[in-house]
Amino acid sequence: MPIWRDNILGLVPEQDWLSIPFNPVRQNDPIDALFGDERTGNLVAAWQTIAAEYQVPMMAQFHGFDTEAQTTFRVPVDAHNIEKGLIKVKINQSERMRALLRSGVREDDLYDSVIGDGARLAEQVFTRSKVAKNELMATGAVTIKENNLDLAVDYGVPESQTGFVLDLSPDADVPAQLQGIADKALEKGVTLTGLLTSRKNLTKMRGNAALQKAVNGNLGAGALLTGAALAGYLETEFGLGRILTNDLTYGADAKIGADGRPTITNKRYFPDNKISFFAANPAGRVGAGLWGDPPEATVGSLSAGGGSAEHPFVYIDQWTEDDPKVLWTKASGLFIPVLYNPSSLWIATVEADAPSRAAASARNAK
Repeated sequence: MPIWRDNILGLVPEQDWLSIPFNPVRQNDPIDALFGDERTGNLVAAWQTIAAEYQVPMMAQFHGFDTEAQTTFRVPVDAHNIEKGLIKVKINQSERMRALLRSGVREDDLYDSVIGDGARLAEQVFTRSKVAKNELMATGAVTIKENNLDLAVDYGVPESQTGFVLDLSPDADVPAQLQGIADKALEKGVTLTGLLTSRKNLTKMRGNAALQKAVNGNLGAGALLTGAALAGYLETEFGLGRILTNDLTYGADAKIGADGRPTITNKRYFPDNKISFFAANPAGRVGAGLWGDPPEATVGSLSAGGGSAEHPFVYIDQWTEDDPKVLWTKASGLFIPVLYNPSSLWIATVEADAPSRAAASARNAK
């Protein structure tokens, strides 16, 4: 028989939430390898430290013994918006618990049901963080327009790095286009090490005649490249040793339809018309997912859902309301993804109706 907090049915003791190992089985998402999650007591200070550490080395100047030292600067970060990334979701437990009691469910099973709801809420918070990470990789920015919040986080990635257009049609000169992006990155002191895209775009590249000839000679045109052959060529010619694909989806915009059943919009984490080239650090990462304490944590009424690599950053809270009598369970977390170096991300769009090679070259040369 479970022990309920304050003898209120469904109100789980805080120590129980702390001991729950939130380890839901999830699809393997490559974004987790690019943005490792980290906990910090100050999001702004953590980002400032990261921004200073991963820039291209700055040169100091020689001075005469009787001259004043040159003044340098700190790399600016978008401190105004990064502490506003509060993710939270709640659920009304009362209606379901009353229905379960009427159907004769035991209290032990009620306890498991409440714990399960808390774990699912925590997973929803974590899913939103992964959406933000993928948006950063696909656009160079994070925009939040939901629940009366309208903000954009500026990572300092210039438009000159996000406006490339790639023509992956069979007769396009894909090697030349890739070389152009790699050369522009080198001009900024960055050697690209990998790319993130969809399988659809890799399939287009495997069917490109110029790539087929580059790998297998002139007689290779028309023969679809294997994935291994394409990967080997990209690494040998352009240093792109990590070829990552993300075709995973998540549920968004959940609503109750006219028939009383939920309707959920299925969306991609990463757009299928993007190729994001990146330069990772020695650990294989391009950034970090920074987690802080949500505002409610200062009240001391929240229980950290922790004890695992999945959810050590999400908090679970429960409370009751008297009129009407309702028991709520909520999961919340303060999150922002951070890019180590703005010069490390180069983004291209593969349009459905790809422009001609001349048009693509003209746009990429800007």
